[in-house]
Amino acid sequence: MAMIEDDEIIQVFIEESVEHIDGIETDLLDIEKDGKNINVDLVNKVFRAIHSVKGGAGFLGLEHIKELAHEMENILNLIRNVELVPDSNLINILLDATDK
Repeated sequence: MAMIEDDEIIQVFIEESVEHIDGIETDLLDIEKDGKNINVDLVNKVFRAIHSVKGGAGFLGLEHIKELAHEMENILNLIRNVELVPDSNLINILLDATDK
């Protein structure tokens, strides 16, 4: 019985994660377009989506996903604090991480 429940929990995590990251690609490309004119609201939107994925991964013990999401949060935090300007290389890294 526990195996079925575990499978169901993992399935819910996958579905919720897909919902959270569904619009991230477009948002990241918009962040790249904005360049030095950081749209903090948009960066926060992406940050919240990644944070939700990280929380679910942490709850389920999916350490690699949790660590990747944490690193993405660190980059997004630097962007929203205007400590890092998003360029195409940085956005490509975030897009690749999102694909993972």
